[in-house]
Amino acid sequence: MTKVEAFKILNLIEKVYPLVTLKSETILMWLANCESVDYGKVLNKLAVHIRSNPFPPTVQEILAKPCNEGKYIEWEEEYSIRPAEKFCGK
Repeated sequence: MTKVEAFKILNLIEKVYPLVTLKSETILMWLANCESVDYGKVLNKLAVHIRSNPFPPTVQEILAKPCNEGKYIEWEEEYSIRPAEKFCGK
């Protein structure tokens, strides 16, 4: 996956979960790991996640290969919540 494709994924995450904002560290993790994964597979994993989860995905949930021993970072560590009035355009 290219960096442009990674930014498309990140943009999609922010559009689907409008009350969250990506932290700088999260963006850097995506960019550091994007070249080793397939864009189509990432897009499919993200689509499955979006349909089944009200919270944004962690980097590991989308980019990591399946592993029974994997530890996941809580999504709150990778995103911050936007103030409601900013979202509503006030």
